[in-house]
Amino acid sequence: MNGVKELQAELSLPPVAQLGVVVRDVDATAEFLSNTLGLGPFTIQEFQPEKHWFREEPCPLRLSMAKTNWGNLELELVQPLEGRGLHKEFLETHGEGLEHLGFVVSDYDEMFGRFTKAGFRPLERAEAYIDAYKGYVRACYFDTDRVGGILCEIIWKSWMVDA
Repeated sequence: MNGVKELQAELSLPPVAQLGVVVRDVDATAEFLSNTLGLGPFTIQEFQPEKHWFREEPCPLRLSMAKTNWGNLELELVQPLEGRGLHKEFLETHGEGLEHLGFVVSDYDEMFGRFTKAGFRPLERAEAYIDAYKGYVRACYFDTDRVGGILCEIIWKSWMVDA
């Protein structure tokens, strides 16, 4: 693998846009964070992408997710409900906690290529239409958890890209 400075230049990541936390109960966690720490309000919804690959195998997935803005970051709580995926695996091996950093990118394919060229494997990918935004989202988690235990996710949102 390249040196740190070369890797940073090669990836050229935008600022972190999202902190992803895996939880056992989205509703209880969102309520606790709201009532105890004053975070929120949270928007809670189920997420079932039309397309999902876990370790490059297509498979169904269903999650419960709660999101809120926290300064310049989106705090995302994720509860696995059905299917195989990184969130369920994380919960089984680590318990609840910070799982990933999300980076919103303007060119998904280009950033995907940068990560794979730098030697990071795609672990989980999803594509879905989001009714609330009348647009599409594409996302991929990479195997960046070797040191520090935190994955990197790239996220492309059609409604955030200049037409």
